[in-house]
Amino acid sequence: MKDGEFAIYLGKEYSAGEIEKGKIVLRSTDIEDVKITEYYRIRTMAIYKGFEFEIVEETEDKLSIVTMIGDYRDWVRLGMKSIDIGVYQKWINKNETEVKIVKENFKL
Repeated sequence: MKDGEFAIYLGKEYSAGEIEKGKIVLRSTDIEDVKITEYYRIRTMAIYKGFEFEIVEETEDKLSIVTMIGDYRDWVRLGMKSIDIGVYQKWINKNETEVKIVKENFKL
């Protein structure tokens, strides 16, 4: 059974996904592991009022921060809204936070 999103590139079909309007990512097994020198995940984090949050969306002057861990009472005190069971989110001004990039390496 075949299910999901796909794209044709240079005459070949690839599993695909849209990462933003007009930008599509292709998933491929064409490249051998020996050609890959590094495999990692990058996450953009915000330090806001002494807590670390994941940044999930960005506008010109605001950041959307999200958490699923910690004490919900802290998140309510910070003005965060429950957007799902155990998930809290808030839009903050960029100048209210320190942004840091976290790189997590995976073993090849």
